[in-house]
Order: sequence, then structure tokens, then C-alpha cells
Amino acid sequence: MNRLHNTRQNSMHQPQPQTAPTGFTLVEMLVAMTITLLMMAALARAFAYVGTQIQESRADTQLATNLRDITTKLQDDLAQCTVELTPNTGLDEDQNGYFLYYEGPVTDATSSLFRADDSSGTLELKDARYGDFDDYIAFTAVAKGSQWFRGKVPRYILNMKSAELAGDAYDQNDFAGNPFDPVTITSKYAEIIYFASPEYALPSLPASPAYLDVDGDTDFGSGAAIENGLPDRIKIHRRVLLIRPDLNLTAGAYGTYGGALPQKSKTLASGGTHYFMRADDWPNATTTTVTAGANTADGWLYGMAGVHQQCDLSVRRILVENGLPMPNGFVAANSLADLSKPHNRFAHVRVPGKILVGGGNLTSMPVLALGRPATILSAVTPDSTRLAPNTTPTAATIVTPNSLSGFIRPEFVLGNDLSHINDPNDKWGLQRIGEDLVTNNVLGFDVQIFDPGAALFSDNPADPTTPVIQETVGPGDAGYRNALQAWLNNSVVSKRERGTFVDLGYPVLAGGAMRGWQPRRLDRRSSSDFVFTDPNSQLSTVVVSPFSGMRAVTADPRTAYQDALQRSGRMVTSDQNVVLFQPAFDTYTSAYEKDGFYQGPWNGASKGSLWTTLLPGNGSVTVDRGANGLDDDLQFGVDDVNERETLAPFLNAAKAVRVTVRIENPSLRFVRQSSVEYRGK
Repeated sequence: MNRLHNTRQNSMHQPQPQTAPTGFTLVEMLVAMTITLLMMAALARAFAYVGTQIQESRADTQLATNLRDITTKLQDDLAQCTVELTPNTGLDEDQNGYFLYYEGPVTDATSSLFRADDSSGTLELKDARYGDFDDYIAFTAVAKGSQWFRGKVPRYILNMKSAELAGDAYDQNDFAGNPFDPVTITSKYAEIIYFASPEYALPSLPASPAYLDVDGDTDFGSGAAIENGLPDRIKIHRRVLLIRPDLNLTAGAYGTYGGALPQKSKTLASGGTHYFMRADDWPNATTTTVTAGANTADGWLYGMAGVHQQCDLSVRRILVENGLPMPNGFVAANSLADLSKPHNRFAHVRVPGKILVGGGNLTSMPVLALGRPATILSAVTPDSTRLAPNTTPTAATIVTPNSLSGFIRPEFVLGNDLSHINDPNDKWGLQRIGEDLVTNNVLGFDVQIFDPGAALFSDNPADPTTPVIQETVGPGDAGYRNALQAWLNNSVVSKRERGTFVDLGYPVLAGGAMRGWQPRRLDRRSSSDFVFTDPNSQLSTVVVSPFSGMRAVTADPRTAYQDALQRSGRMVTSDQNVVLFQPAFDTYTSAYEKDGFYQGPWNGASKGSLWTTLLPGNGSVTVDRGANGLDDDLQFGVDDVNERETLAPFLNAAKAVRVTVRIENPSLRFVRQSSVEYRGK
């Protein structure tokens, strides 16, 4: 018993085995949680990076796809153009149709020159992503193969034509449907127009269109908030206007002019009426067509816009009013032959003489219905020195007038016509808004022409035997003016006159790199004006080229600009004041030389062809001397070019025209651009 008791007692005093802990200590938990959080943060960052890459890749792909669609459509359209890039320079037969390219004053260099900022000590070009966005291109096209162009017209146009062909009087009750409903028609031929247009501030319409520019910035000198002068949102539009002269009524049926489209009135709820397919009376609009919002003196400017909202036909004004070549309210469908004449084309107007040169019995030659130039061209330095030439007429050679130098008037954009309304809540074409839209988020729509005489400049290598990478500067680059001056000074710059694509009139565009040869502020960082020095009198060899629009380096625009540009009427001076400037390449017409009316300079102190509204024989001018079979000037033979009243604005055939489109993803600020070239048929 004792032994057993001792054994039990000894076993009670022996140490018991230790058991392992069943959990983590607090320190271990904190370490584990820290590692887990770090891993989760790294994983989240990895997923965010992958997500961002996917988002950026998708955005870039969408941009590329959108751009490819635009340029492919543009290339296809250009390939269907009906004419060669050859202007009518004599009394030749006109080509069937036309090709037109207008150059606005903004260029690729504008945003870099006018928006440079070094206030932080580092040069920043905040808005250099903007390119040239105020150009315009239009042409006639024929659909290939089994393809057809499609468009809409009011139903009653087809019904009235059907009634006429059947020898019946038109009664809308004989036809199904509302006579004003749009119906689709087709044509093998069309007038195609591409142009960029900004988004406008609604309070500014229709009286004084001003585009949205509220993105905000800071003035480099004062620190005050300012606009940057560039449109916040730009879109590219494409109108396809069918060429269907067969829809005109014959024999003056239904009270219209013979060969015109039918008109039809529509009664409003308020009891007034307006007419479908009727233009505003020229130059005054009538209350039956413009019921609110329009300036009745501006019927000449956007009087055709209401018609273009109602149909997709290529139409023109009838030009006979009391025996005078005055536009009236009746319109007719164009043929290809009609469209060779500029006054029959989309958005072309004749500016009344009282507005242009202060004289009656005159109008301008046909020009585009444009608004004011981009406000970036009004930029000034902190010391109030202008960067661009003045926008008011002066004796300076380079002037961008305050009007008719910017974008197409908004009334010509589908759904944007606030000048013509049925009632205060119904603007014409509202139901068609966006039908002419090609793309938005546009930064550039740049049309250029190949100029074989345009000068390029490059660095001279220090050692001619050592191959080096040379920097080449062309007329579209912001440093062109500096490179030209360096070459004139015989410095380390060489001239390589091999030709390049240029903007029409590139030496004198207000937003261009050169901006003429008068004193100019280079950019906001300049402290003084830049004045050309020409010790060897070589500047004219650069300024004068086939598509520069220049013929000499002078201070008088009447002698500085090419005679053809002035005789086309695309440039007009009143004495030495430039009052109209729309440089354009146009295949043009010889019709003005044999139309029985005078188009030409109105007095010896001015330049630029105007269109007189006087009857033949009423006045001291001799009409159509260039086609009368006589040697009127006794210089170069019968009906030589000097006897012509008008000329195409540029007389050289174009080897190629290039169109560049630049678009942006605004949320990621990705930018892409692509170009297409057209070299004629």
C-alpha cells in the first residue's frame, strides 16, 4: 500500500507535458493583416492598371475606327468627282460640275503661335492639339456601278410633277399622305459638301452666331480668367444634295417660273403662312417666310437656308427679277451644267454692294455664306499688341475681314436654322438634326493643295561630308517665318524649293506661320515685333508661287495679290482696304464672259470683280469684251485673257489636294489624325 501510495505521490509531483498554443498572437495577426492589405493594394493597383490599359486601348481603337470610317467615306466620295482639278482659264466649255476648296484664316500653326505660355518658366503649348478647322470642300460626284445617292424631298414635289406629266391639275386630295411629309428619292449625281461647324451658344443665335468657348483658362499676363478663342466642340458635316433637274416644272405651271421647283404654302396655327421651297426675297426677307428671329435685311445671306432644311436637292435661286440679274424667291433644281457656275451652288451668296463697297446697283461675285473668323485671331499680348493682322479694313496688305471669313452660317446645318421658324417652338429642319453629322470631337479639318513652287527650308550641316538629320520647315510649320528670315540673312539655313502641300494664300493667312511681311508679333512670349529684313531682295522668290495668291511684295493689296484672285471676286478692295477675302481653288466657269452682264472692277481705285445689276447698255461699261470677237485692248489678240471680266481665283491646275481630319477622345485626351489625297479623275 505504501509503495503504491508513494508511486502515486511521486507521479503527482512530476511535471506535466506542455500543450501547443491554439491561435495567433496579436503581433502575428497584425503582421498577417499588413501583408494581406499590401497584397490587396498591389492586386487592386494591378487590376486598375489593366483596366486603364483596356480603357485606353478601347478608346484608341474606337478613335482609329471612327477616323478610318471618315477618311474612307471621304476618299470614296472624292473618287466619284465628275471634274478634273483644272480651272477654266479661257473661253473653254465648262466641265460637268465643279470642284471647290476654300481656305479659312486659321491654320495648323495658329494654336501654337497664339497660345504659347512660358509663365511657369517652361514653355507650354496648351492648345497645340487644335489644327486647321475652318476649311471647306465641295464637288459634284457620280455614283459608281449600281450605287445611287439618296435624299429626301417634300412629298408634294413628286406629286406635282406626276400631275404635270399626266396633264392634270394638281390636287393634293388625289394623292395619299401629307404633302409636306419627307419621302426618299435617288439620283446618280449629287453635290457633296464637307465642312466643320462649331457648337454655338444659343443666346447668340440667329442674330450674331458665337461658338461655345467656356473651357476656361488664365491670361498669361494678368492672371485673369479668359476664353482661349477656340471652339469647345467642333463637328464635321456632310451634305449630299441630289442633282435632279427633271423635278422642275415646265411652262410655268401652278404660278411658278418655268423651269423652277413647285412651291406650296402651309397655314400655321396662328393663321399666317409660309412657303415650302421658297427662298427669302433678296435682299429683304418677307414676313411670309421669316416669322421671327431673322433680320429682314439679311435675306441675301441665309435666304436659301430654309430650302436646304426642307430637301436634299441641289437647288439655286432664279436670277431674273424685272429683267435684272437679281435673285428672287423662286428656286430651281440644278443640273451638272448649272453647278459649274458658282452662284448656283450650296451656301453661295452675293453680297449687296451697299454692304460691301457702299454702292448701289452692285453685288459681289458669288462667295460662301460665312460668319466671323475664329476669335483666337483677335488674341493680344499683355501689352495689347495684336498677334494677327487687324480684322478691320486698313491699308495693310493682310486683312481678315470681320465677316464672311469664318464657319458656314449655322442656318445651313440641318436642324440649326433659327432664322426660319414655323412658330416660336418649331424651327425648320429640327426633325432632321444630326442627319448631316459625320463625327464630333473634331480638332482639325484641314484642306491643302500641292504647290510645286512652295519653298522649304532646312539646316545646313556643319560638315557636308558628314550625314546628319536635317530639320525641314514648310509653310505650315510655326517656325516658317523665322526660317525664312534666317535664309534671307544667309545664315545656316538652306532653301529647298521642291514643293509641298500648302494652305491657299499661305503667306498672308491671319493665323498662318508667316502672316505676311509687315511687322508681326510672333507669339505671346515676344517682347517686340518681328520685321523682315531682305538685304538681297529675295523675299519675292518665296512669296510668289502658284497657290500663294501673291504676285509681289508691296504694301498695297491691289498690287500684292494675284490678278486672278481679284478678278474671281474672291478678293475685293475698296481703295486699299480689303473688304472681302475668301481664297479658294475653283474649277470655275466661262459663263460670266457671255451672260450679257458686266462683272469686273467698278472703279479704278479698287480691285476685285463685282456684279452689276444694271441692264445691258445702262452705264458706261462695256459688257463681255472677252467673248465679243474683237481685240478690244489692242494688245494680245482677239478675246485674250486681259479682256476677260472674270477669272478662276487660281489659274494653275492642281496636282493633288489633301484633306486631313483630326479627332479627339475628350475624356482621355487621345488625339488621332489621318489624311486622304485626291489627284483628279
